[in-house]
Amino acid sequence: MKRIMILLIFLTILAGCSLSNNDKIMDQFMGKAPYAESIVVLHKEELDRGIMMLFKDESGFRHALFSRKLGYWNMSGNAELNPKDGFTWTMSNDPNIPIVTFAGIVTNDEIKKVMVRQETLSEQAKIIETEQGRVWFTYFDTLENADPAPLKIEALSDRGQILWKEGIYDGKLFRGETENVRW
Repeated sequence: MKRIMILLIFLTILAGCSLSNNDKIMDQFMGKAPYAESIVVLHKEELDRGIMMLFKDESGFRHALFSRKLGYWNMSGNAELNPKDGFTWTMSNDPNIPIVTFAGIVTNDEIKKVMVRQETLSEQAKIIETEQGRVWFTYFDTLENADPAPLKIEALSDRGQILWKEGIYDGKLFRGETENVRW
């Protein structure tokens, strides 16, 4: 019985420390966010490396990554909240973490998959349904070094058709809806 009481006390103390640490992390987030008073968190997810936060504020959609290793938040620039062509994205690249994050909003119901491609690497984004609409994110450890940068962002239908894209295609920069869009 004494061991159970000691275990319960230990777990209570441990939980209290954990909550206190989470509060400090969120306080740090709010202190670094440019428009903290207007933030609405759309999605928060624990990752192996830290915490991914998808949110909106008075400037638009943003995302941030908390690095557990460095105890540091890296904030993205902003993107449109209501994209006219059904898709938007933003990225953050901090070589100090190092991790490259991508996130955005999907308003075109035909878009079912988001791919971020480099020359030899590609990642499928996680799309999340929230009360405020669909958001997505993915990340790479680093960006590949190439000139010009071969980065491509693609939003695809459930049949694999590219509905929206940005990147260098056939030697030319392309950004926006493709001919496959029906909405």
